Amino acid sequence: MASHLSPPLKTRAEPFFSQHMQFQRRKGKTKTKKVQRKAKLKFKHIFFYLLLIGGIFYSVKISYLFLISWDNLEVKDMIIVCRNPEVKEDIQQNLENINLGNILLFDIGHLQKALAAHRWVKEVRIRKILPSTLKIEIKIRTPLALLKRENLYLIDEEGIHLERIESREKLDLPLLVDSNNFKKDYKEKLELAWECLRSLSPSEKEQLDVLDLSEYENITVQLKKKKTKLILGNDQFSQKLKEFQKYSTRLGKFGSLEYADLRFPDRFIIKPRKNPYQSVIPKSKREAN
Repeated sequence: MASHLSPPLKTRAEPFFSQHMQFQRRKGKTKTKKVQRKAKLKFKHIFFYLLLIGGIFYSVKISYLFLISWDNLEVKDMIIVCRNPEVKEDIQQNLENINLGNILLFDIGHLQKALAAHRWVKEVRIRKILPSTLKIEIKIRTPLALLKRENLYLIDEEGIHLERIESREKLDLPLLVDSNNFKKDYKEKLELAWECLRSLSPSEKEQLDVLDLSEYENITVQLKKKKTKLILGNDQFSQKLKEFQKYSTRLGKFGSLEYADLRFPDRFIIKPRKNPYQSVIPKSKREAN
């Protein structure tokens, strides 16, 4: 009986291929490649683009020339905001007959520099309001004291001479004096005076009449109701004034005083007007009295 020792390939492969295999696409959209075609730039395209760009520039140029020559954009009105009516009127008169031209071409910086040269003007802000208005905001300088320098002048914190004064009767401001007319150390002496005034309370400032800055780093003050000169040095101004007022009644037994030196923490050095000799009052005796 004949038999096959080697079964055919089909018989051996049947178990492996017994299940039919199925092909499945991945979930989602499949990307398809687009065929890109190169656009050919022709001469008519180049000519069209050049013509378009030239037209844009030409339109801008015509518009610009029209705007800078348009009468409706000429500066005609000015709004000036200033607390001081005299300064406001002065500036209005200075700008009244000046042709400021087109608002688009107007140079704000130049006008700010010109107005800042005014002695009363501290800061200037200018804003354009279309079509034809300028708004000018002016911050004026604040007078803080009177300065005696051959003549009397109102001065601000920077020491600018704001105005010459003939008499100080109606002005309730302290008077700054210097035996050398502030020819030396002007800024340093002013800074010491401001430091003194800033340290005092409003009621203490009202009592001040004269600040003598003749000596460097030393202030001698004179009160309105007393002729005694108080030598305060360069610090603790308020504390020294309070201490003098505290003992002013006891010092009255020495009569009218020419000066009282308050620079030393443990004593007063005084000079009565009638007695040519100085008197030194130690702190212990002051408290005992």
